[in-house]
This record gives sequence, C-alpha cells and structure tokens, in this order.
Amino acid sequence: MSTAQPQATLLPAEEAGPGDVYDVRISVVSAETLRALRFTRTSDAMNELQRCRAVLASSSADALCALYAAIGVPGLDPQDKKELLRLKRALARGKMSGHRMGKSLPLALTTELDRLEARHTDAQNALAQVELVFAADHDRTRALLAELARSPLVRNGILHSAPSLEALMDTPTWAQSTASDKRATRLAQFVYRAAAKTSPFSTFTCTGRPGAEITMEATSVPVPSATRLVRQLDGKIWALLLHNLEERPEIAAAWQLRPNPSLTFLPALDKFALLGPPPAEELRLLPDHPLIRRVAAMDPDPAPFLDWAKRLTGPRSAGSVEQDSGEVPMLVRAGVLHPVAPVSENTDQPLEDLLRWLDDHELTDTLPYAKILRRVSAALAPSPSLLDPVTLGNTHHALLEAVSDLVTGLGHDTRDLGADLQLVHESAVLESPVLTASIPSPEQLSTIAAARSWLSVLDLKWPGRLAVATYADAVMPPAGSMPLLDLYRRVHHELRRGDGELARHLRTWFSAVPVQPGPLTPTDQLDDTLRTLAQERQRCIQLATTAPEAGTTKLQLTEVIAHLTTRPEALRSTAPAAVYLQATGAADSRWVVNVMHGGHGRGRARTDHLMRCAGLSPAPIHLPETPGTLPAEYSGTHGSSLNARRPVLPAAIDYPYTPTVASDQQRIPVSRLHVRRTAGGLIELFDARCGTRIEPAHVGMLADYQLPPLARFVERVFGDAYLLHPSTPPFASDLALDRLTDITRIPRVQIDDVVIQRRRWIFPSAVLPRPRAGEHSTGYLHSLQEWFVAHELPPTAFVRAWGQELRGNKVKSRKPMLLDLHSWWTVTELLRHSTGADFIVLDEALPDPFGRDLGAAAVELLVEVPAYRINGASTDTGKGRA
Repeated sequence: MSTAQPQATLLPAEEAGPGDVYDVRISVVSAETLRALRFTRTSDAMNELQRCRAVLASSSADALCALYAAIGVPGLDPQDKKELLRLKRALARGKMSGHRMGKSLPLALTTELDRLEARHTDAQNALAQVELVFAADHDRTRALLAELARSPLVRNGILHSAPSLEALMDTPTWAQSTASDKRATRLAQFVYRAAAKTSPFSTFTCTGRPGAEITMEATSVPVPSATRLVRQLDGKIWALLLHNLEERPEIAAAWQLRPNPSLTFLPALDKFALLGPPPAEELRLLPDHPLIRRVAAMDPDPAPFLDWAKRLTGPRSAGSVEQDSGEVPMLVRAGVLHPVAPVSENTDQPLEDLLRWLDDHELTDTLPYAKILRRVSAALAPSPSLLDPVTLGNTHHALLEAVSDLVTGLGHDTRDLGADLQLVHESAVLESPVLTASIPSPEQLSTIAAARSWLSVLDLKWPGRLAVATYADAVMPPAGSMPLLDLYRRVHHELRRGDGELARHLRTWFSAVPVQPGPLTPTDQLDDTLRTLAQERQRCIQLATTAPEAGTTKLQLTEVIAHLTTRPEALRSTAPAAVYLQATGAADSRWVVNVMHGGHGRGRARTDHLMRCAGLSPAPIHLPETPGTLPAEYSGTHGSSLNARRPVLPAAIDYPYTPTVASDQQRIPVSRLHVRRTAGGLIELFDARCGTRIEPAHVGMLADYQLPPLARFVERVFGDAYLLHPSTPPFASDLALDRLTDITRIPRVQIDDVVIQRRRWIFPSAVLPRPRAGEHSTGYLHSLQEWFVAHELPPTAFVRAWGQELRGNKVKSRKPMLLDLHSWWTVTELLRHSTGADFIVLDEALPDPFGRDLGAAAVELLVEVPAYRINGASTDTGKGRA
C-alpha cells in the first residue's frame, strides 16, 4: 500500500461543508490479533472435558442404580452386601473403589462398572489434555504478545506508557524477560488497548481524516510508514519558561505591553477590577484613577514600553520620557498593563519561533539555559520514523532528558509540578486519507443531535447555573445588566463570607462538588427553577429506565422529541456538540455514542493543529452560524498544550496574560462582557458595545475543571457543553454504592438505531471468585467462566474498577481494560485491575471487538452535530457526509 505525499491535503477545502470534516481515530492492531490471543484450543479441550464429565456423571448414576438393585437382592451374603455398600459410597464421592468382590457380580452391575471405569479414564485424560493444551496456548500467546509488542505502533505506545519495558525489547534476553506471567500480563494490557478502543483518548490510537475520494494512497488501517509523530512541550513548562523570561529585565524590556483586557469599571464600587496573572488569577480592585481611565480608553493593541510612556505622559522630549516613566512600571505592577509574549503557543513550532525571536534581538546569550533550549527545540522539531525503533527511543529519551534539564534550569523540580505532568505530549497522525466502512446519515446525525439536547437536562452544571441566575436576578438592576467581573466578584464573596438566604442557596447548589436535585431533596432547598429542573430530570430518567426488553430500553425519536417539546425552553440545549461514534455492525443499533462534549470545532481543532505540525494541509473547519448569537473561544492555551490550535470561531474572548487574538477574529475583551436576564429566566453574556449575545466556547481539549478560575466560572454558568463520558453514563452513575450488595444490572438505552448508553453490570469486588491456593489455572478459568454464566454476565466486556483507596484510580476508572474470558491474559489482568477495588464495573463490549473483519481495526469517528431546535425540524446537518 502506497503512502500519501508529504504535503497531502485531506478533504479539499472546496469540498468541505459544515458536516464534512470529521476525524477518524483508529486502533493500531486488527481484530485478527484479538482472535489469535484467545486460548482457543484450551476452550475446545475444556468443552471436551465438560462433555466427558457429563458422560461420567450419567454413567455414575447408572452404576449407582445397578448397585441399588444388587444390594436389594433377597438373601445376599452379608459380606458381599458390605462390599457393595463400600463401593456405593466410593461412587457417591466420585471415586472408583479399585476393589472387586471375590465372586462374580451380577452381569448388569459388572457392565455398568466397566463402563464407568472407562468414562472415568476418559475424564482423567480430558483433564490432562486441558492442562497440556493450556500450557501450549499459554506459550504460544505469550510469544505472540512479545512479538506484537515489538511492532512499531504498539511499541511506540509502550515507549510512553512503560519505558522500562520497552527498553528490554532489543536485548538478547527479551524472550526470557516475557516468560513470567506478570510481565506477559502487562504486555497484554497494552496490546489489548491497541486492538480494542477502550477509552476516548489513548496512546495506542492514530488520528486521521477522510479523503475527498478513494485513492491509491487511502488507508483503512494505520501504516507505520504513513504515520507521523508530533511532539509538543507540556503547556505548564512553556508557561514556566515565559514567566522566567518575563522576570529577566533585559528580555522583558523587549516585550510589548498591552492593556489588561479584563480591566473593568464597577459602578457599584466606584472602582476598577481586573484579573491578576495566572495561575492564581486573583481578582484585584483598584481605585478610580485618571491614569487607569486613560489606559482603559486606549487602543488595546500591544505597544513597546516607550510608546506607552509617551501615551501616558503626553508630548514631551525623548529624554524627559525616559526620565519620567514611573507610571508604566506602576501600571504593570498593578496589572493594568501586562507584558505580551512575543511568540504564541498556538504556532506549529513555538519553541523554535521563540529562539528565533531571541536570536533576532541578540538576547539568546543572556540566558544561562540557552543551550538547553536549543537541545529541546532540536529534539522536538523532527517527526521521527516509527520504522527505526532504536533511534525513536533514543530521541524520545534525549528529549525527556533535555526537558527535565530545562525545568531544572528554570529553577523547578519536575516532581513539584504535579503527578499528572507529562514533560512531552506525543500524538500520531496519519498522512494518508482514511477510508471508513460506515458514516452516519443525516437522519442519524439528527437523531444524535436530538438525543444530546434531551440528555443535556442531566448536565451536572445545571443546579449551579440556576442558582447563580437566581442570585443575579436579585442583585441586578430591574431592567439593566452588570459587568461579568462584578457578578464573578459578588458570587465568590457570597460563597466565602455571605450569610443571607441567597448565600446559603449559592453554597448549596454552586459548590465545588455539584449537588443534584432529586426526589429526596428537601423541598425547602428548592426554588421554582430547581424544582422544574428536578421534574425534568425525573421525566428523562423515567423514560429511559422503564420496561427494558432483554436488557435494552428502546426509545423512539418521536418520544424524545415529545419530551423536548414540552420541556421549558430555558432548559433546552441550543449549542452544537462534538460526538465520538462507533459503528456497531448491527441492523437495529447501527451507532453507539462513546463521548459527547461541547462543539464549535472542539476536538477537530486540535486535530487540525497536529496535522499542521506534522506538515500536512488539513481542510479548514467550516462551522454553521448561529442566528442572533456570536460564539467566541478563549484566547491562549491556559498552560496546556492540549489547547494549542489555530483560531476556530469568528470571535475570541480576549483573556488577560495571553497573546492577543488573531487578526481575523473579532476581539471581545473580558471587560466588555456583561450579564443580562433572558426571557426564560436565566442569564446570558453579551457584548456591552453592541448588545450581541455571546456564547462562550472552550474549544481546547483541556478538561473544563482545569481552566483558569474566571473561564471555569464562565463555562459553568454560561457554557452549553453537556459532557457524556463512558465512565459516567447518563442513567448508570447516580447510584447509592453503599446499598449495592449484589449484581446491579443497568439496561442499554438507544434512540431509534443510536445507542446512547451501553449495558452495565456493577457488583462488589468481594463477590468475584478468585484463585484458591494451589489451584491450577485451568481450574480457576473454568470456575470463573461458570460463575459468569450462572450470573448472566457477558464473557466479553470493558472492565472498570471503582474504589476510594485505589492506586492509579483515575486510570482504572477512565481507561478500562478489555475482558475476554477466552484469554487467560485478560483474566489475570482482571485480577490485577480489580485489586483493592470496592466495585467492579462491566460495560457492554459494543461494538463487539471480535465481530469485525479480521483485518479491520477499531474505528471511532469524531463528528460535530448542530443544535436540535424545537421548530419542527433539526438544523441542517450538511451534505450527508457526517
């Protein structure tokens, strides 16, 4: 299979429409691998053992009947009767007596005993065959795991997940290194993750885009030679670097300054408010001062220090400006002006661009860590070949060493930057256009859009959003508005020091851990809006959980639309969404939703960025306009490389201490964001300059809760971005775990042919059978399979571990393992995975990892669906190409 050209264009721009650009995420190992890792001969041998044991049991029953008949013969010699009773007791215990009576037995009994002895021998031979075949399957699959682990794409994933394990692969003792079950199980963990899509975001997947048409360069499985690796410096380290540069006077003097875009006059206090530098982002209050008013009224674009001195001091000579420039440093210290980094972190190679700027200004040699910077930049720049694992590993370790040295040079220790710190983020993108077997139709996209709108009433942010709206309504002028920073200040003041009814209401419903209203919530804690929310949530839950058939609740789209039609308008979702889908291959449930989160190009914007960094030319994202509303993304990356991207939306919220917004975007400073009431009883943001409603949109991939404080507040109160994640299904997460003592079964939920929740089984970890001391592996495997059958649990499932004291709990909960009871390696991984867990969670393996074509990889599509509006039809879904 040939590969695409280095500058391949994926889906030409002239062909792209609102629904045409979608991402394809592909696993790097085919279904054939999963089948090869099964203990197939062991399964066959165990089936034969079961058959032999069933025949033995039947023969034993026949022999016992013949014994009863012989014992009951009148006039039987007492000694013979004693011997027959001894034989009966032995047979009842499943043993052969090994003793024959001195004289002949009745012919019928002799025949049955001979048959029983033969069946007993068959069963013993079958048991020995099981153990023999298991050992062969064990050795075969262990060798296969060792071989698969060294395949380029899997090996690169292991390089990041378990570098010490990857380092053994080129040693002469690699085969011996994988001889232990513990290490083989660890290998299996990675290989199964590479073969079956177990989590939304994985080191073992590649990302691509479809082509405009089928070409010779197109591919349906990842090919190492057509895969490019993109390495990015972690955003925290980039932020530390910029802060260090800003602290150096000779470098800071070359940076431009700009007015803090959050500088806001608060009439209620007769003061100015602004946000301080990250990460604390304290809210500062400054007295009303003519100098601050002048800055607030000036051009917001960056300008050099001397230009600001001239603007603020008026027309003076150059010498007097330099002698009388104390106002500028004072304004910088107060945060009214802040430095602007000369390089944006959203460029393809920000560190290379920064070094070029330092060189151009002859400042590089002033840095004690300049050589380290060049080492890091040189290691980040190339896209290393997956076909040369030794060089790939060497460059990876050299890069990590250089970045670690850089952190030390900046005066920090990597251990102090958080346990989840990744020095370098690496992503794999496919340069060849990707072929997919299925794409959702416009009708299915419309169903998904309706489902998302229906589910959005379950959004955990709703109670806090309604509580803040209630508070804002009480403090805003009757027919007026208030600056965003004023509301932000008031809410946090009430949360910390308020003692009135509004403060108590806020502390209950706008707490750090969101509380949800339900049937057991005291009525005195609910106002009208929260009561309505609780009722709508209950309606939604009741519809989704009533009368499941064969473990599935099937809803018609018409039922969902009827619910939406009668739902209060204020509780309807009106924003687009990004949806991660997989085709199931089933006629009655064609698509299953893995994840939903906010739209407006979120997710796809990161793919665009990665492809450009890899030297590709992806087609631009075209987003439909929202009448009467201006969607706006946040400027900057907020300390995360996961947020790096090119501009996506027509407008940007100009956030302080970030590079200024792109020239082709409408700039909306935080200071111009005001809050007003809506007709539905909520509050909304608007641009105070023109009155346009602003819809804030976080389009980076950093989790919402990790955003800086004001952005986090805005997302929680104004953002319409319902999150559905497989770790927290909509109708399977709100459970009283202390009451779960047996197996809890939660049905699949689907709307027409779209599955929005997989079946789920939850049970205490203590009820899972575990190996007994000295028990052979085949014995335990058989008992575990029987336990699963007896409790009607699926033999193939995705497994999560829940518990308060789990080490690595985040990984175990959010990145489940694939369980296949026909593979010993996933059984041993189940035992390891569930160690220390309070509960084990099984999620339906949908699509069936073994149901796809042998050569096919697991495929997930990232598609943006528009908002579903209740006006008789959904919004346009494009040209039907997803």
